[in-house]
Amino acid sequence: MEKYINFLDKYKYYVIGFFTVMVALLSISLKNIAYEGSYRIWFDKDSSIIKDYDKFRSVFGGDDAFIVAFKDENGIFNQKAVEVILDLTEKFKQIDGVTQVNSLTNYQYISSQEDDVYVEDFISSVDDDLKAKQEIALSDRLILNQLISPDGKTTMIAVKLATSTGSKEESNIYVMGEIEKILKPLGEVSGYEFYLSGAPAVTASLVLISQADAMKLMPLAVLSVVGLLFLLFRTFLGVLVPSIVVVFTFLIVLSMQIILGYKLNNFTVNIPSFVTAIAIADSMHLYLAWVYYKLRGEDNKTALFVAMKTNIIPITMTSLTTAIGFSTLGISPIEPISTLGIAITSGAIIALVLSLTIAPAVILTVKENYEVKKLTFFDLLSTQGYGSCIQKHDKKIVIGFVLFILATGYGLRYTQIDSNSIKYFKENTTVRSGSDFVEKNLTGSMVYEVILDSKENEGIKSPEFLNMVEKFESDLKKEFAHIRFSSSLKDIIVRMNEVLNKDKTSDIPDNKNLNAQYLLLYSMSLPQGMEINDKMDTKERFLRLSVYSDIVPTSKDLEMIDWIEDYFATQTKYNVEVQGQSAIFAYMQSMISDTLVVSLFMTILLVSLAMYLIFKKLSMLWIFVLPNIAPIIIVGGIMGYIGIDIDIGIAISAAVIIGIAVDDTIHFFSKYFDAIKTKSFTDSIDYIISHSGNAMILTTFILSITFGVFLVSDFIPNISFAIVTVTALNSALLFDLVFLPAVLSMMNKKRV
Repeated sequence: MEKYINFLDKYKYYVIGFFTVMVALLSISLKNIAYEGSYRIWFDKDSSIIKDYDKFRSVFGGDDAFIVAFKDENGIFNQKAVEVILDLTEKFKQIDGVTQVNSLTNYQYISSQEDDVYVEDFISSVDDDLKAKQEIALSDRLILNQLISPDGKTTMIAVKLATSTGSKEESNIYVMGEIEKILKPLGEVSGYEFYLSGAPAVTASLVLISQADAMKLMPLAVLSVVGLLFLLFRTFLGVLVPSIVVVFTFLIVLSMQIILGYKLNNFTVNIPSFVTAIAIADSMHLYLAWVYYKLRGEDNKTALFVAMKTNIIPITMTSLTTAIGFSTLGISPIEPISTLGIAITSGAIIALVLSLTIAPAVILTVKENYEVKKLTFFDLLSTQGYGSCIQKHDKKIVIGFVLFILATGYGLRYTQIDSNSIKYFKENTTVRSGSDFVEKNLTGSMVYEVILDSKENEGIKSPEFLNMVEKFESDLKKEFAHIRFSSSLKDIIVRMNEVLNKDKTSDIPDNKNLNAQYLLLYSMSLPQGMEINDKMDTKERFLRLSVYSDIVPTSKDLEMIDWIEDYFATQTKYNVEVQGQSAIFAYMQSMISDTLVVSLFMTILLVSLAMYLIFKKLSMLWIFVLPNIAPIIIVGGIMGYIGIDIDIGIAISAAVIIGIAVDDTIHFFSKYFDAIKTKSFTDSIDYIISHSGNAMILTTFILSITFGVFLVSDFIPNISFAIVTVTALNSALLFDLVFLPAVLSMMNKKRV
């Protein structure tokens, strides 16, 4: 170690210059930074879910449609509201990438006069008899609860995108921007408040929010840490040493991501914040140790030598265990999570290298008469007597902690996983507020595409098949109260039968040829661009049934999907498949649970192995691991009690918490096993607190601030991650500083 310190002292400026130039060259790649938010990034490229969804898109043209909704308290059927709908319908059609616009005005209303059938725009101008139109609309089951609310006050316009356009996030962002450009001035003139939702709005919002988070979270994380360092150390060096390690680490990691061709998404955009949290720990422990020995009168080089000698093993081990925690996320089938895991794993190693090279090199540049200052905060645990206090109350402390773990852990039985894409956004964001408005005032904002297989060409015209569809819809709505509306070509056939046979009720004709004629007559009467080929396949074997649902936990969605599949398997002779972007996010729930379980199990296993290799004490392994697992149990149980569901952000937090929290445990035991050789138990605890207590508290505090930055994100999984991680890390600190000494005290008494 002495030779290494001498080497650094001799070549300190070369070391600093080398890393500075390297980081500067790598950072040039940041000009190519890009973002992605397509639903595809959440799945493996070979995912069967995506392959099935692509097949659905190729046959039916996808389910990409923006929804624009607004409300008129005086009722939609007045000249002002109708004029707005007519205007928006025409303007939306002019947007590049839009293939079809469906609204109350251009709804193709089917009527008859004598033997002639008419399929025409429901409202052609504001001069129409709007009162009569209102009476018709509020009794028309083809549009009621979809294009018009039962009270006649709310309506929506569906802006459908081309299949190729809908799959590209840049196209979704463009169309969303054009829609907002149209709505803003119209809203100011009309006084209406317009709400925007739909699957493309989700995709666009994921990208826009990740971009906003990059501009907001990156600088906020750095500024927060720099500000805290200045308040704590009140010296330029105290800010510079940790800041160099932090900034250089995240610039290297981010640059490598860009060079390797990765784009930033809603998780990887947080790389700087994660890296800041990790890198700060290593540099803080080293710098605080140097300050500790400087305050005791050592010269710069000697203080650094002792600081490096006493901390190099725990710093290395903590970096490796942190890397282990994040590396387990790399096996997740959810690409943003796996990419984040790999990036931060490399970040942990890079931070270690920088902490042991450029950080001490910078320290060696200061003059010998450089004056370090004693910490202004968090110096409470440096006083003697802490070990005696723990020893006196050890049994009570252990019992109290165990009872608290058991009581809170019981709440785990109430936790559930939720991957609903709409719930990924804050309530005040455009897509979330739009979805909530549609659900509250009109219909369900989640759309599931149920693809029914009649098992024969032209089978969708069969009376038996169509009657089965009608019964299925009825049974589905009875079984699940959150199903609000459903529609298919079956409804068109029923309407055609009604208008041509006025003496009949709303029945499905029992003649297959007649059903075929109805569909042909209807399709021939439609204007260009409003064909029915998105409702069936070319061979007329598969029928598309769109089901509109309220926003519910994905466990409820999956229950509905399982019920549908079981229904067709046991009560019909037909096949079924549930598709659409709402469905694929529901299917993602299993991947979230797999990520949680696998990463947690792997992290515990690998960290346990690392702790054994470090300390070589198998009988104490449970003590090494428990303080880092217990906080997860506590937080998870509390979530269960208060009804917070597990989302993607929370799923990744478990591995992250263990990977980072174990750092303090390693520092604690590395000092304990050294001290207990020559000191009494109480003196050993006092020694740990005086040498590492401040660093443990400070790093946890800074970690809390760094991860707390995520609270200002509009992406709910980031917020969930912040709340859970900050709570758990502080709980872990409490376990390390109180529970661990109490357990060791009881064990020490037994030996005596």
